[in-house]
Amino acid sequence: MDLPPGAEAPVTVYVNGRQLTDGDGLRLEGTRIHFDEPLRARPELGLRHQILLAIGIGVYGDLKGDTLDVMYHRDGIPQMISDRRAKATGRPPEAA
Repeated sequence: MDLPPGAEAPVTVYVNGRQLTDGDGLRLEGTRIHFDEPLRARPELGLRHQILLAIGIGVYGDLKGDTLDVMYHRDGIPQMISDRRAKATGRPPEAA
């Protein structure tokens, strides 16, 4: 995940309400955030699932995925990105 332009430390990320900080659950490299554990993206719904949901019939399975809230500073003013859906990720490369 990339931070917005002009974002400054400190950066705190909440994954499903659980706080992660640099060195404790995530790693910051410039404007890029690397998570220690892969995030679960919301699965794409097929046409059949969309129709069932539209008419009020439930669909089994976890359809939510992970939600991110990111707190950072820009020009010394606290900023927040709230309720952002996770995108599919892989494990971060190991630090050299």
